[in-house]
Amino acid sequence: MAQVNPFGEDVSAEMGAHVAGIEARLSELDKAFATGDGDAIAQQSQQLQRTLAESLVAFRKAEQAGLQPLDGELRSRLKLAQARLLAQQAAVHRANASIDRTLKVLFPTEESSTYGNLGQSPIAKALNAYR
Repeated sequence: MAQVNPFGEDVSAEMGAHVAGIEARLSELDKAFATGDGDAIAQQSQQLQRTLAESLVAFRKAEQAGLQPLDGELRSRLKLAQARLLAQQAAVHRANASIDRTLKVLFPTEESSTYGNLGQSPIAKALNAYR
């Protein structure tokens, strides 16, 4: 049963459009990840964030008006979108961890000659004698 808000708009259709927008942004972000284009990934991430914020505002307004913004179908679509987003986040975290490991191999941490061996230096031994 379609709910109508005071402005005569079909709430289910409006909320469906927001969910469709989220799904479209996720698809565009998937494409950007596939190409590996950092600028496209950043742009699509920002657009997804903006779409999520706009959708959240619309959902909250509908709830405040006493309407039920999400029916069963929209809830399941949002759960699928959430799963897609979590998978994308996991992929980003794995890539970041891989980059960190590679950088640690390429640029190993070196101990500073000034402070790194303080416990071994003759000065440190002399200072420890007075403690």
